[in-house]
Amino acid sequence: MRQYLKALRTIMKDGYFTGDRTGVGTQALPGYAYRMKMRMSKDGVIHGFPLLTTKKINLRLVFEELKWKLSGSTNIRPLLEQDVHIWTEWPFKKWLKATGEIDKFEWYVDDEKSDFSDEWKQRKKVFEEIILIDEEFAKEWGELGPTYGHHMRDFGAIKLLMSMAGIEGEFDILVPGTDQLANVIDMIKNDPESRRNIMSLWNPPDNSKTLLPPCPCFYQLFANQEGYLHMNVYQRSCDSFLGVPFNDAQEALLLAMLAIITGRKPGILNHFFGDFHIYNNHRNQVELQLTRKPRPLPSLKINYRANIHDFVWSDFLLIGYDPHPAIRAPVSV
Repeated sequence: MRQYLKALRTIMKDGYFTGDRTGVGTQALPGYAYRMKMRMSKDGVIHGFPLLTTKKINLRLVFEELKWKLSGSTNIRPLLEQDVHIWTEWPFKKWLKATGEIDKFEWYVDDEKSDFSDEWKQRKKVFEEIILIDEEFAKEWGELGPTYGHHMRDFGAIKLLMSMAGIEGEFDILVPGTDQLANVIDMIKNDPESRRNIMSLWNPPDNSKTLLPPCPCFYQLFANQEGYLHMNVYQRSCDSFLGVPFNDAQEALLLAMLAIITGRKPGILNHFFGDFHIYNNHRNQVELQLTRKPRPLPSLKINYRANIHDFVWSDFLLIGYDPHPAIRAPVSV
């Protein structure tokens, strides 16, 4: 992933400093792109899997979040049940605001916002514990709103509150949306030359109803090369240190899984970035990472499954992954 390290250097050299929604501030570029290419050998091993080696990335977490998205869920409870905590900050912050607790303690350990405070971490842990044991609390406070899973599996669905003359009370009518994931798979199998094989996760009417609209938000699949599957991904907002390495691995995993269930080999993954940025409180971590020498990319063996929803973590065998140690940094919310 030398392309990724070059991208970090480009942001630090050519990016401009700007404020942002989180209040942390960033150095940003208005667009960037690079290409990743995987190769599947005759024994089914995928070589050159884009899992960053200059810091450790936990592929199990990558897979579990992807499986959660593909299921259509928009609640953090299923993630916490798999010991995945990457989405907790957003509903936790909403809960703190609603309960009037958000200004009663310091969020960060210092003015540079280099890490969350111990009190923030402890309260977040309690919040997660309640989500896990209290189903009604989880329904109310663990919900992110219409984001990734909703748009993948039920894009455009709406709920209408109705009343009828002569009938007491009101009732909901659900207008179903589009299962874009099912459509993508069907087109790979039955219309491989189509240039319209697209999955869009950007739905403006829903953006005000979710805690965080999707960052990777536009996917285009290419099945028009015999035996191969390629994919373009457009990501509107790109946290280059924490998010992008995770996104690279997850989109590569999605491409590989789609290829396997449709009898193809994963090929080219083009990742296009919109607002490509380094958060100001990640600069030390970025500089540390840039001192590290990249190591060879790992290989990945995935058991065959006919249905994309049937994959489980034990189906994945990561081969030859020898990364540098993880580098911690706070997520901006």
